[in-house]
Amino acid sequence: MHTFIFSSKKMILGLVFIFLGLGTIMAQDSIPAEPEITQKPLAKPAFESGICMDNITVALPSAHTLEFVLQHRFGTIQQKWSDLFGLWGASNIRLGLNFTITKNLMVGLGTTKNNRLQDFQLKYVFAHQRKGGFPLTIAYYFDLSLNALSSDNNKFGAEYKFIDRLTYYNEFLFARRFCKEFSAQIGISYTHINKTDGKVDTSQNVVGNDALAFSLLGRLKLSPQSSIVLSYTQPIILNYDPAFIVRAGKNWMEIPKNKAPYANISLGWEVSTSTHAFHVYISAAQGILPSEVVMHNTNNFFDGFILVGFNLTRLWSF
Repeated sequence: MHTFIFSSKKMILGLVFIFLGLGTIMAQDSIPAEPEITQKPLAKPAFESGICMDNITVALPSAHTLEFVLQHRFGTIQQKWSDLFGLWGASNIRLGLNFTITKNLMVGLGTTKNNRLQDFQLKYVFAHQRKGGFPLTIAYYFDLSLNALSSDNNKFGAEYKFIDRLTYYNEFLFARRFCKEFSAQIGISYTHINKTDGKVDTSQNVVGNDALAFSLLGRLKLSPQSSIVLSYTQPIILNYDPAFIVRAGKNWMEIPKNKAPYANISLGWEVSTSTHAFHVYISAAQGILPSEVVMHNTNNFFDGFILVGFNLTRLWSF
């Protein structure tokens, strides 16, 4: 009799545990599983190179890549055959080395012939365009240039200070690859130059060392390697003519019109491979650094002040 009661108790306890276990399993099955969060795949880059004619682009080589940059500008075509339409005229050239530290960060150094400019640059990509996801690639670009001309040069004036040699350029870049054939980019920049080289009438006590600018860049692919590229850069400086007029407080800038920075227009052809990019194009600005294009372009493209330029880049991975 006792054995039966003991066995019954064991059986009841076993059934209780079985039902509790089944209830737990069923409760777990009734809770929907959390969906796995996966990022959309990256879209192909909007541009093949970090430099396109006179413009900086959002493009970055892969991490631990060294990039060699050669940029060349011939003289304008005004002298015609006397200097072979600028090919024998006064030219400007820049050599640079860039290194991509991470997939989103690049630093670089360069040297430019005109004004002996020595520059340090940095580019950081905040966001990447993704297929079916985020629609843009967004980047920030910074360039600090040092004018290394002799201090005896009249450019610096009588009250010369070392800081007068520095120019700062900042730009936010927004790019999108719309389809296989077409990509576009918008840039918004701010430039500060510590010495204005006598271009500003300081009698009004108005700061004339700063400029805003916006740029448009488009690329139309003709084949896997070849593209047509077009760019436009518009400076926005206090009372510069023909640049946009902006008021500074209650004062206006008085700047000679022959010193006005004109908008820069460039049209060219791009050839690219996995390790090279080459641009040959016509442009107005002979300056190479973006700050020079914005602040010091006195060539009006529509008056025929046009020159030939080319860029060459080469990549090495480590």
